Amino acid sequence: MSAILPNRFPAWAERRWLPRTLPVLEGLPLLVLVLTAVVVITSAHHVWPTAVPLVALVPPCLVATMLCPIRQVRVVFALVLAYIVFAAVAMPGGPARELPLLVSMGLMYALADSRSHHGAAAFAGNRMLGDLRTRLLKMGDIPTLPRGWHAERSFATAHGNAFAGDFNVTSRSRCGRTLEMVLADVSGKGQEAGTRALVLAGAIGGVIGSTDPERVLPMANDFLDRDGWDEGFATAVHLCLDMTTGEVSVASAGHPPAMHYDAGCGRWSALDEVRGPALGLIPGAAYPRSRTVLQRGDALLVYTDGIIESRARDLDDGIDWMLGEAEARVSQGFSGLVKRLVAGGRAGDDDDRAAVLIWRD
Repeated sequence: MSAILPNRFPAWAERRWLPRTLPVLEGLPLLVLVLTAVVVITSAHHVWPTAVPLVALVPPCLVATMLCPIRQVRVVFALVLAYIVFAAVAMPGGPARELPLLVSMGLMYALADSRSHHGAAAFAGNRMLGDLRTRLLKMGDIPTLPRGWHAERSFATAHGNAFAGDFNVTSRSRCGRTLEMVLADVSGKGQEAGTRALVLAGAIGGVIGSTDPERVLPMANDFLDRDGWDEGFATAVHLCLDMTTGEVSVASAGHPPAMHYDAGCGRWSALDEVRGPALGLIPGAAYPRSRTVLQRGDALLVYTDGIIESRARDLDDGIDWMLGEAEARVSQGFSGLVKRLVAGGRAGDDDDRAAVLIWRD
């Protein structure tokens, strides 16, 4: 702060006066407006109790709950409660008339108190969450690929939730030759899985493209081990593609096998020779890699278990369905395949679903 306001305040003011007064002064015009509304409504109710009911105090209380700091909320609610006590004693009708307002205030105060713990106003908090979700999606944006290479991704959340445990992180080398990507699936669904997905995505985004591909999943595993994910784990698949030679290596951490389409024989096959354990389960786990080459007409498909898993059928049936859908698209081109797989995923709306496809023509 001394660098920002060196000529306005002496050192003692920067240390003592500002931290104590700024939280009180923040949003002061709004507090004055809300208090004015409360005074006007209570005065009108006192004069015309039938025409102006006590529930008219709900809007200013709601505005304070949504937009004011918790200290100012307490000031507003204290004024309203003082009038409710006065009205219950001095005016006919008894305490029962004030009960709906008291219940509403209790709920609103609980909301304001909860908001005060994370320090963001309701609308600002919503914008913050929206920004985090946008940033998570942006981390997986597939960059423009060289001529002859194409890629698409598609995601769907369980029951249309705003956040999901499925995400991808993508990185392209500065020279443009190498493409790296991690597709991960955090256990659980909804907000709980979404918050852990944000943490894991940040950790993976810090290492992918800046360390050897063989180290990406081990470092993610070490991070989860240090972070102490007692409530869950994550599966992931990491691929590293040389877009000059078509060579690709894939490492799996408890994830469903990547699928390679070989245009030479017209078949899909699983790259599941070796797989490591899910992230966060075994400290120091190894994640060996499978290798193949994507020739012209070939494709590589990675996906999460929501595509192939359901309670009614086993995984083999889900994989057969997925490959049937993929084979039906070969003659029409691969574009749009991942959207079809995500839309028809075997888990339906009960689980998050994600798929990424890279192909060469």
